[in-house]
Amino acid sequence: MERTRYAIKNASTMLITYILTIGISFIMRAIFIKQLGGQYLGLNGVFSSVLSVLSISDLGMESVFAYLLYKPLAENKEDTIREFIALFRKLYMFVGLFIFIVGICLLPFLPSIIGNQGRGLSNVTLIYLVMLINSAMSYLFTYNRTILNANQKNYVITSVTFVANIFVNLLQIIGLYVISSMLLYVTLFLISTLSVNIILSRMVLKEYPFLHNLPQHIEIKENDKKLLIRNTIGGLSNKMGSIVVFASDNILLSLFVNLSMVGLYSNYTMILNSLTGLVQKILGTLTASVGNLAVKAPEKGLSIFKQLNFYLTLIAFFIAPQLLTLLRPLVELWIGSEYVLSQYIVLLIVINFVLQISRLPSLTYIDAYGLQWIQKWKSVVEAILNIFFSLIALKVFELGLMGILLGTIGSTALFVLWYEPYIVFKYAFFLSRADQFKYLIKLLIEKLWLILPTIVTWIVMHFISGTGMIILVKLSLINFALSCILFMLFFRKRPEIKYIVNLVSNIKK
Repeated sequence: MERTRYAIKNASTMLITYILTIGISFIMRAIFIKQLGGQYLGLNGVFSSVLSVLSISDLGMESVFAYLLYKPLAENKEDTIREFIALFRKLYMFVGLFIFIVGICLLPFLPSIIGNQGRGLSNVTLIYLVMLINSAMSYLFTYNRTILNANQKNYVITSVTFVANIFVNLLQIIGLYVISSMLLYVTLFLISTLSVNIILSRMVLKEYPFLHNLPQHIEIKENDKKLLIRNTIGGLSNKMGSIVVFASDNILLSLFVNLSMVGLYSNYTMILNSLTGLVQKILGTLTASVGNLAVKAPEKGLSIFKQLNFYLTLIAFFIAPQLLTLLRPLVELWIGSEYVLSQYIVLLIVINFVLQISRLPSLTYIDAYGLQWIQKWKSVVEAILNIFFSLIALKVFELGLMGILLGTIGSTALFVLWYEPYIVFKYAFFLSRADQFKYLIKLLIEKLWLILPTIVTWIVMHFISGTGMIILVKLSLINFALSCILFMLFFRKRPEIKYIVNLVSNIKK
């Protein structure tokens, strides 16, 4: 019951704060474009991509370390927890320093990455350095928040971060209107990062006073040390590979097209990343619950995994057609018609979104079960395939943004879509080869059906003409009706549907 209560509290806090944060972010983006223009927007996108490899949230170390804390927290072993936290502190400090040095080494390559458009902008090097320091500073006190993640108290991190973001966003809006400086804009992010880390560190020490005066000499069991090293390397490999896949899109766009196209594309990715991020955060709050479940009730793991997959399928099944219809009008309404991309590009963006959403349950279980080491080469292979396909589409066929999207879709569909669930089936649930194959085929068929409503919507859109709000409402209603029909045809007999129906019936009683 306590596990469920914390999961609900984490999810509800995250949901409220995330929706409010996203709303403010969209307002911030519109003001940013109005005051600084599309080229600075593209510069921000490229630098964010280059430095995303330095972000603590992207490196995935927190989930690896949280996994190691599940058992000592459940058994209330304070000495073991202190030793782990002390070790995490040393590792985070080392990684932060290493990342800063690597970031400095990238300075000579910046002019080539940002192209001719970027070279004409003001304070480019200073902007990059502030963003670099912000990424490195995220490591200073992060080791303390790991215990909150492992103990299912993510809501504390969410609440503090939300309040800090609101305050900083207000200062950024004032700054953009008063002096229109991107340097001030990114400097305020740096102040926010430092403030959040200090506040969370003090809250953790108050909640867990035994973490004061961490031991200098650390005695970690050989098995735990081996597990930590393996999972950290595996986690870094997985996250770094994933970052290469998605960060390379903006970098390749800047190199082979221009900085303005990066800005155009980033508006669409902002919308879809907001939706993906919402789902990721909900699943992230469940990671500790899944980890605890793996320790206390491992027999329920497969059942929960299948339910998560189905519910994510359900979400994508209904959202994707609406995105295909509404993305372009939303962008036009939000920031203007000059930022609208072609419908063909939007189709590829939506398909890519559907594929990424379908991966989330497997990634959640890989984090919760500590399987990062086992699939350490997965993201490296994915990154190589993505860049290979993208470069062919860019250099040989000169497809521009469409080529980059096709490269990402190709690497996902041909490799990771089946490999990640395979890792879960084999190493989390220890299924036989026959069962692995059976569940993989079912899962892949289910994922293929995800694209069907999007394709049907694409066809329907060509038979309905008109402009304005009325046609958008009409298309949305038609899309919803088609999704319902397709859903009933293919999924109505699923046990997960019966479970939801029974749950609703019991609530009514």
